Amino acid sequence: MPRTFVLINNTALGGAERRLGRLFARMAQTDADVLVINAGLWEKLLAAGIVTGHEKHVWRLAEPFGRLADGIGLRQGTLAFFLRKLDYLLFACLLLARYALASRRLFHLVLGGAYVALPLMMVRPDHRVVISVTNRNLAAMVGASWALPAYRFALMRCDGIDALTEGIRLDLLGRGIAGEKIAVPSGSVIDVEHFRPAPNKELGVVFAGRLVEEKNPRLFLQAVPAVRRAVPSARFFLLGEGPLRVQIEEDLDRLTIRDIVEVGFRPDLASVLGKTRVFVSLQRQDNYPSQSLLEAMACGMATVATDVGLTWKLVDEATGIRVKPNPDDLAEAVIRLLRDPQRCDQLGQAARQRVMEEHSEGRYRAHLNGLYAKVAA
Repeated sequence: MPRTFVLINNTALGGAERRLGRLFARMAQTDADVLVINAGLWEKLLAAGIVTGHEKHVWRLAEPFGRLADGIGLRQGTLAFFLRKLDYLLFACLLLARYALASRRLFHLVLGGAYVALPLMMVRPDHRVVISVTNRNLAAMVGASWALPAYRFALMRCDGIDALTEGIRLDLLGRGIAGEKIAVPSGSVIDVEHFRPAPNKELGVVFAGRLVEEKNPRLFLQAVPAVRRAVPSARFFLLGEGPLRVQIEEDLDRLTIRDIVEVGFRPDLASVLGKTRVFVSLQRQDNYPSQSLLEAMACGMATVATDVGLTWKLVDEATGIRVKPNPDDLAEAVIRLLRDPQRCDQLGQAARQRVMEEHSEGRYRAHLNGLYAKVAA
């Protein structure tokens, strides 16, 4: 059965987009398959080195209303939000026009793709539909609590669900989603050729993630002064964007660390992760399977992570240190690693090996192909 992969997000380039953007682009290479993606997200994937731009069968959807918002200087706010959602309505109409009368297909939807394809799902219930769910906090993933019922409706109507973790599966069961259509992969998928260690490592400590409360970026900054006092040659990176940026700027001044912490968004993290030694992952609920954490592990970095959820599946005594979510414990763990480069290298080598064995593209493709075969039958 021919496949259409629908990956839509006009707000950010997060873990789900990085993980599935490259995979979908590579999978949509047969004459019958196609990747549907909004142009802005495709440009971000290009800038991040996740796709090459030479992939075949990619349908890039223009975003006229988003460009209008940018043109008149509307970056945030209610009007900007609704203008960009008009692009989603346009995408839905285009998808409906193209596939309403087409032969039976399998659609794999991610994030905003579930909304975009919802009218088509209503008009053509014989199409097969798989939806990837990447966050157990559906309201946070959807972006607006009022849109949650529509997303849940799409989940109820779809034929299969790719739930990233067991915790997501349990959450979906609690929301009344049928368990027989939920499949959980054994891991994520990482491009280990792009994310790889540099020949020489520096005493760098990296936080990379969206600047939101769940990711805990401010905890990282609170630990920086103690680490710097103990290891004066250490460099620090806080890489990401999000609503906490104003508070982050205030913390830099309050802690007098602005001159030693590089703050900002980088589309491609590989160059920083490859040459630094320690990565911190500080999520409040679960660090498994954080895409940034897996990319850091693939780059041979030792990890310090908050001991929550299923974090132990990635960070254990062989690959890093798990800590309580407080600045003293975090600083102590980072200092121990920076003072022992040989141990950092051993942990980083084991981390890369684990990613290669448990989070390969082939393994994840096998999971998806099994799910596709099930819903197509």
